[in-house]
Amino acid sequence: MKRIEYRIKGQPIRINVVESPDDLTAFRDFITDNPVLGFDTETTGLDWWNARNEGPFRCRLAQFGNGTESWIVPVELGTVYARAALWALQACDYLIAHNATFDLHVVEECLGIPMEELAPKAWCTQKLGHLVDPREVKEGGPGGKLEEAVKAYIDARTAEEVKGSMTQIAKRYKVKKDDIWQVVELFDEEFLLYAGMDPVLAFRLFHVLYPLVPGRSKAAGLMQWENRLAHVTAKMERTGYLLDVEYAEERCAELMAEQAEWETAARLYGIENVNSNAQLIAVFQELGFKWNKRTKKGNLSIDDAVLSSFNHQAAEAVIRAKKAGKCRKTWFENALAGRDYENRVHASIHSCRARTARMSISGTIAAQTFPAGSGYVRHMFLADEGHVTASIDYGNMELRVLAAASRDPIMLKAFLEGADLHNLTAIAAFGPMPEGMEKHPKRSAGKGTNFTVCFGGGWRAVSEQYGVPEEDAKRAVAAFWDTYKGVAKFADKLQQEARRTGYIYTATGRRLPVDKARPYAALNYYIQSTARDITARALLELDKAGFIDQWARLPIHDEIVFSFPKERAEELTERAARIMEMTFRGLLIPADGEIGLQSWGSVLELEDSKH
Repeated sequence: MKRIEYRIKGQPIRINVVESPDDLTAFRDFITDNPVLGFDTETTGLDWWNARNEGPFRCRLAQFGNGTESWIVPVELGTVYARAALWALQACDYLIAHNATFDLHVVEECLGIPMEELAPKAWCTQKLGHLVDPREVKEGGPGGKLEEAVKAYIDARTAEEVKGSMTQIAKRYKVKKDDIWQVVELFDEEFLLYAGMDPVLAFRLFHVLYPLVPGRSKAAGLMQWENRLAHVTAKMERTGYLLDVEYAEERCAELMAEQAEWETAARLYGIENVNSNAQLIAVFQELGFKWNKRTKKGNLSIDDAVLSSFNHQAAEAVIRAKKAGKCRKTWFENALAGRDYENRVHASIHSCRARTARMSISGTIAAQTFPAGSGYVRHMFLADEGHVTASIDYGNMELRVLAAASRDPIMLKAFLEGADLHNLTAIAAFGPMPEGMEKHPKRSAGKGTNFTVCFGGGWRAVSEQYGVPEEDAKRAVAAFWDTYKGVAKFADKLQQEARRTGYIYTATGRRLPVDKARPYAALNYYIQSTARDITARALLELDKAGFIDQWARLPIHDEIVFSFPKERAEELTERAARIMEMTFRGLLIPADGEIGLQSWGSVLELEDSKH
């Protein structure tokens, strides 16, 4: 047995590395004596789905630990070690991990323990940390990565020496950090230190963070809520989304040809590489253009915003060539490269992200980057054979949350009576509706104002994002605050709370820090976070009703996408919509579904599509 010693602020840590089956007796004694343990795995990468059908992904190490000691089991070496890790996982009462969802996927695919068995006793310190302080490092917070959390809550030196060591190990092996995981020698001592400290740090982090979770959040059950939600979204990740390989390959070919065409046009002006800033700066300076935008290091910058300001064919060629390449790689090549042996792609669904806990999706399905209102990319994703795609989303969820939370009488009355709120705002700003018209001529200004206020913007955002003339935008925003006095009072209350305490609490008991310089953001945070929790509640209820395992594919903000059997699509869409909708403080947050053909994109091409 190999032993590695380390110290955290002078406190000794012992890492025990199992090297032979004889070492497993002591390992089992340790597990028996410690029913609550930190847990982690080291794997060949992040593509856990490629463990299926004897794929290349594998689990290399399984690590268990308390605050002062850990054990590393080399499961890669054979069945006896894998069985020991499996036994330990089942023997523990509770498991603590950072980003526990990933490890549960690994254990299910490589060791054969279903997520459903381990998820009820798994605690994720990443989710716990979010309840304490959801801010990223760049926002002045602790951050959500393990290295960041260790630096903020345990020991900065340990974060740098241990959690930052994989970059140095990769340099030693002369490979990129993304590639080190599958090539590093199993008993490399630096690697073992990195691996053995993970469960110790997760265990310690839990005991630091738990007392810091706000009492109101604990009372509301948010810790259990977030862990259950992570499990539900993990089941959606596990199912994956069927990929139309032929469609994706055709789009790749088209975009590659488009990129080549515009690169040829750029070469006419001496630009050999459209991604070379040095070349671009030299060419456009030679063409007589002047600009002052700088990078953080003070160097001249020439990004798309700068290029868009140049009225020249060379600039257009560069922008279009770069866009074609980025779209190809981000959307289509990414999905093709990440598909499993059944041509399914498995997104990373981050169930608790951003300051407001809003969910996001990354990985093989970069859903947040898909063009709004277009089926172009979404056509690549298919409902299962014999199924059709259904999309169910909430109607005006943010505005309804605002109306219900603020108790504004005019806004509430509009929703309860089915009036057009965008028309009402336009009427308040620009006068009565012309006779015989259903929509006010300035309705776009009213709509832009209503939504922009929800997202924390002012008249300038209304003008820029909705194409509303500046004077109209100013009048509409002024009319909004003058008309919806309940909203103004509620916003002021939140701002006062933020100024006094530095944070606000949402309807679900979630504490959200508000920057001192931006107290006006409190209203936006409240609305966005509450809306997120309504979608989260829907996912939990859908799971209870059996919709997640069989039919749910992705949650995107206020929308959930399903694959339903064609002959039952109308019935299941209606059932799911009724499960999703809820009454928030007396006001219904309705959910409505649309049924397309097999592709997700087909929903957006329905004649009366809301998208």
